[in-house]
Amino acid sequence: MGGEYWRAEPDGPARERVVTLDVPGRAEPLPLVSAEGVFGAQRVDRGTGILVRHAPAPAACTGVVDLGCGYGPIAVAMGVRQPDAGLWAVDVNRRALALTARNAASAGARNVVVAEPETVPAALRFDRIYSHPPVKIGRSSMQELLDSWLRRLAHGGDAYLVLKQSMGADALHTWLTDTGFPAERAASKQGYRLLHVSANQDSAQQPAGLIPDDLRAVNRATGRSWTVLGRLAGGRTDSVQLLGSGDDRAVAKVKDGAWWGPQLEALEPLAAALSAAGYPTPPILAHGPLGVGREGGERHFLVTAFAPDAEQAPPSPDVLARAAAAIELQADVRPRPDRDWSAMITLFLNGGITEHEFHPDLAGLAARALALVPHPVPALPSTEFVHGDLSIANLLARGGALSAVIDLEGFGRGTRTIDLTALLASVIGGAPRTAVDSLARAAVAASDEATFRACLAHRVLAQLLSAGSDPARIVAASERARLLLALAD
Repeated sequence: MGGEYWRAEPDGPARERVVTLDVPGRAEPLPLVSAEGVFGAQRVDRGTGILVRHAPAPAACTGVVDLGCGYGPIAVAMGVRQPDAGLWAVDVNRRALALTARNAASAGARNVVVAEPETVPAALRFDRIYSHPPVKIGRSSMQELLDSWLRRLAHGGDAYLVLKQSMGADALHTWLTDTGFPAERAASKQGYRLLHVSANQDSAQQPAGLIPDDLRAVNRATGRSWTVLGRLAGGRTDSVQLLGSGDDRAVAKVKDGAWWGPQLEALEPLAAALSAAGYPTPPILAHGPLGVGREGGERHFLVTAFAPDAEQAPPSPDVLARAAAAIELQADVRPRPDRDWSAMITLFLNGGITEHEFHPDLAGLAARALALVPHPVPALPSTEFVHGDLSIANLLARGGALSAVIDLEGFGRGTRTIDLTALLASVIGGAPRTAVDSLARAAVAASDEATFRACLAHRVLAQLLSAGSDPARIVAASERARLLLALAD
């Protein structure tokens, strides 16, 4: 072999040859170009062939990874078998990636995306992983590789791994189960084991994503042909999926409920007005209705642009200062009065919360929060654009600097103090005290002291309610509540 296949730049000339692979459902063998310095250069190895023949094809509208793709036999074969799934062909070997791109193009598999590991968005979660793991990098390195990628499976995701019995397949089986990835033998052929790693059933079940009819509606609305490339971490209430079309990327959300139709219709001009003022929010590419949901309700989609190099913003003084400056730009954007965040907060504080029986460890903090406001609480200012759920989780950064504010679709009208206080509550205990104090001052300046105290009371009480009776959550909520209440002293 001309060079070690697990190196980024293999040694030796890239002498090419054409190999073939039998693919279920395809009458003729699939031709593939291989080369020296890439795994399986002489022929498609038996283990890969066993995986392709015995592992099921991906489901439509799912994001899948071929980990250690070589010249692409698994990725291209599965891409051909399921053209409505997105296949990430991942390898460190650049020669292998170039060959995979050629083989995918030759096979007409436009749904295959070749990528070096570090270029796959860190927030992306996958529905399935296929792999013939690179055992020759060493057992510990292979286990570290598998562990890092298996932890990126979405809820309900699974994996199919193939390995030669004589090269440690049974030991891998044991390690997977012992590490928290329950596995079973799906096939045993020609000295190889095909292992099925059970579906990831984490506690935070994700909502259903797009189906083929949905994707066709998105394609019609955008005038593009998109492929689902995976789920984006953080989508707990809505389905949030990454779409790909050539080199372009977009984020698609599915929203349940009839009210989302007019809400998204109203969002489009408001988001455009915010962007024109310099507010850093991704452009809206399209929105519209989808079919009826599982429970009979209306469903809608929202598609926005995606910045591949953006990441979760840190609660640094610079990021928070820039976020506060962005919130200032909301002052001149005036939504219609359909959804009033100020009215919701006033109703909450004047409602049954005053009679609620909190856990004994939280009751004193709840009383302190209620004492911040008069009763009844007067109406809060309500004329400005309000994000409504502005936390550090909705800020993205590039190179450590704020690059985007996302998830605007739950907007309403109210006062900027609501968003500043919500952001403050999301970083309290994790951001420098100087940055916290600066946000608190901005929240007061955006309206007045009384409005800030009402918004602060609302945030504290909401956190205490969410703690329930779980001991760990009670401790965390107590600490955060104390820190927030200290800002009103």
